[in-house]
Parts: sequence; C-alpha cells; structure tokens
Amino acid sequence: MYDRQSARILIIDDEKGMLDLLSYELGGQGYQVVTAQNGREGLERVKRDRFQLVITDVKMPGMDGVEVLQEIKKLDPDLEVIMTTGFGTIETAVAAMKKGAYDFIQKPFNLNEVTNLIEKVLERSELKSLVALYEASKAIFSSVRIDSLLPILADLAQKLLRADDASIMLPGLDGKLAIAASRGLEGEAEKAARLALGERIALGQAAQEPVIFEGPIHRDPRFSDLRLKDSILSAVVCPLRSKDKVLGALCAARTASDVPFNYSDLRHAQIYLSQVAQAIDNARLVQELENKMEDLKGAYAELEKMKDELAQAEKLRAIGELAAGVAHELNNPLTTIIGLADLLIEDGDPSAERMQDFSSIKSQADRCRKIIVNLLHFARKQRFEMRQASVNEIMENTLELVKYELQSSGIEMVKELDQAVPTTRLDPNRIQQVFLNLVTNARDALAGRERPKLVVRSSYAGDLIRVSVSDNGSGIPEKVLQRIFDPFFTTKDVGKGTGLGLSISFGIVKDHGGAIRAESREGEGTAFTVELPVTI
Repeated sequence: MYDRQSARILIIDDEKGMLDLLSYELGGQGYQVVTAQNGREGLERVKRDRFQLVITDVKMPGMDGVEVLQEIKKLDPDLEVIMTTGFGTIETAVAAMKKGAYDFIQKPFNLNEVTNLIEKVLERSELKSLVALYEASKAIFSSVRIDSLLPILADLAQKLLRADDASIMLPGLDGKLAIAASRGLEGEAEKAARLALGERIALGQAAQEPVIFEGPIHRDPRFSDLRLKDSILSAVVCPLRSKDKVLGALCAARTASDVPFNYSDLRHAQIYLSQVAQAIDNARLVQELENKMEDLKGAYAELEKMKDELAQAEKLRAIGELAAGVAHELNNPLTTIIGLADLLIEDGDPSAERMQDFSSIKSQADRCRKIIVNLLHFARKQRFEMRQASVNEIMENTLELVKYELQSSGIEMVKELDQAVPTTRLDPNRIQQVFLNLVTNARDALAGRERPKLVVRSSYAGDLIRVSVSDNGSGIPEKVLQRIFDPFFTTKDVGKGTGLGLSISFGIVKDHGGAIRAESREGEGTAFTVELPVTI
C-alpha cells in the first residue's frame, strides 16, 4: 500500500476555483498538492520537482493539456497523468489515451470518483516500483563477481530511488570505509561528503535501519569540516547488513531537486537493501570459495610436484645402490685390464697393428673407468665445499671452457646475465658441473640445425636465483621429456652418452635446496632452468 503523505500531486488548470477545490480536498486527505495555472508553469514544476501524479485540464490558453501530456512523457515516461475537461469529446479522450494518459475525467466531476481514481493511479505506480525492484533483483543476482556486481548495485540504486547520485561503500584492506562503486559522482570532495554520511549516519547510529538525511548538508554542524563543492539537499543513507554483520553502507543523494526523500522512498530502499546485502555477501562467499579453490589447486600441484620429486629421489637411491655395487665389482678387474694394457704397450711387440689393438684396449678401458667414476659420483652422497659464490661468474667460466667448441660448430652464443643477481652459498665446482652438462647437451641438440643459437640467462626474484640454458634445437618429445632425469636414460647414440649427466645434475641441484626443470617443444627447442635459493 502506498503512503498518502509521501505522494506528491501536481494540478494544472487555468481556473483558480478548480485549483483551490482540488488542493483543499486532496490536501485534507493527506496528499502533498502543488498547483500551476498554465501548461508551461506546470512543465517547469515537473522539471524541478518529483511527482507521483499530474492532473491537468485539456483546454488551457497557450499550451493545452494534450501538449502538456506529450512534454511530461518526454521528461518522465513513468509519471502518470489524468486529463480533465468540461468540453471533452470522444476524439479528445482517445487522443489523450493514445499519448499516454492514465484516464480522462469529464467536468463537473464527483470528488469521490476523483479520489478513487487517484488511489488506483498511485497503487499502480507503487506496483510499478515494486516490479522495478523485482527486475532489479534479477539483475543483481545474475552476477556473482563482486567487481562487476557493485557498479550494477550503484546504478540500480540511483534509478530506483530517483537520486542524482548513488554510492556503495565497503571497508578497504585498512578497515576504513571507501567508495567501492558509484553513479553520478566524479569529484573527490563529493565522494568525501558521501563517505562522511556513510560513516557518521549509517554506521554511526549502531548500524540499524535506513534513515533520511534532511539537508542541506553545508548547514549541518556535523559536517562543518568538509569542503563541499555541491550541497546534498536530501539523502537516503543505509547500513548494508547481512545477518549480524555490517558489510558497509549505501548513500543515495539529491543535489538538484528540492524534493526530499520520503517514507515511500525509504520503504523502497529497505526492500532493495535486503537484496543488495545478500548479493554482496553471496559474491564475497563466491570470491572466497574461488580463492580457496585456487589455493587448493596450488597445494595439489605442489603435492604432485613433491610426489614426483620423492619418486625420482627414491628411484635415484635404488639405482644408486645398484650402481655402487656394480661399480665396485667392475673396478678391480678393470684396474687389472688397464695395468696389463699399459705393460703390453711398453714391453710388447712394436708392430703397428698390435700396438693399435693395445691402445684401443687402453682407450676403451679408460672410458669404462670414467663411467665407473660417474657411477660412484651418482651413487655416493658427495661432500660439498660450500662458500659464497656468484652463479654469473660460474656460468662465465663454464662458457669459456666450451667457447671454442661452440664457435667451431657455428653456434651463436647469447648471454643475458642479470648483474643484480646476488651471490649465494653453494659448491662452485658442483654447480659448474651442472652448467657444463646443460651447455654441452644444448650444443649436441643443435648439431645439424640452421642458425643454431644457445641462450643463457640469469635472473633474481624474491629469494630465488634462476639460471636457464635454452636452444633452438630439435626439441624433446613429451614422452621422452618425462624421463630425461632418469638414470641411464639417453637419446644419444651408443658410445656418446651414459645417461647419467642429467641425473647427477638433478641430485646436485636438489642437494643445494633447489630445483631443475625442462620445457621443450618439438621442432622449436628446449630450455632447462635451474633454481637456487639465496642463502648466506
């Protein structure tokens, strides 16, 4: 049911007696009545004030009632208009209805008939407002993301309450109230005034119910500290509550219209607020849920990574034990073979053919011994000689070792070493072993490629140093990429690789508290990244 005391009715008629009669009768029933003696005066009042109903005569000098009706519908299509005339015809009534009039009354009229019609019009207007609130609720709950929801809420508040501006205020990270979204506000001074209303009225009254602030604000001693560029004449200021929790505040202000907010506006605000608070609460719950889901995804990814690293470490341990046993078993007979080969070379038949055979035996035995040394390095927990060192300097020394090989292979070498990378505590010899392995692998991958290119980079972020070695070689297939850190796994030809280089590098980096990973695209190239913690 609408509230009569908040219903404003404009009566336009060139007969003063009719204006006085309707003003007296309708005013006595509790309506707020404003009068105008001609069409142009009536239109000016519609432009300045807010009305729920206009009653206008048809036959008036200058601008007749039908013209007034047309102009009113241009200004406010939702404003209802009742036409009255003592010289009406069916044609006039039809023309008025076609142009948007709610109804047509013939003079002289019965006052009861007029008041009954007014009640119907205002009830319809109230129903339209409630329908608008329902439509607003559908728009509100269509969005569950807080960043897109808040502008919708401010826009709807401005329209539903017919305010010149509206703002949604929520606590920031520092706990202080801040404007999260607004419509019709631009200047910082204007925003500060709305924040003051939110803090001192909505939240300053134990955050209970919406209230109407009656301005102008510049005359209110509570806001004498504000530098105001506009004057808030009237405002609806509301705490946003969800259950027992205060979420923030909403402020809808009128600065251009002299018509203050009334009880009907306050009731609409209360209905709207219940939806706003629930929508904000829902959006926040969705956001919290999404954040938790992201955290869970991150935790799951980290768990999977740890599981893979644990499986890799267990695999290395098992194979390491096997390798150590094999190495020890082979080491003694191999030492005998090498020693006898040396004796045969020194004391044997000097014929070229036999000497070549002995040299071949010695060469292959030495290769076997190097493999055994690598096996023992892989199997045993080596003692590191830790000290502060620069990864950039270690990489520079590594590249110097292979400089000639890279140049002779026609490989373009690009260095992008960040000089801001700090020193860290590590074993320089072991880390150089890792870098050398990655660079030589990249060199091998570039064999036969057009415009071969090898890029080394270093960077520093947070507490991690990153060093990458990338090439534009043939790349590594996905199935192979999953196994490259497995011991004895190699894609090189027989005799050209033991399959231990990356396994040993993996162990060295892991023992430094770091990580090593590979990314590759077939036909495009491969990039290895070593991450080391910054320690002192």
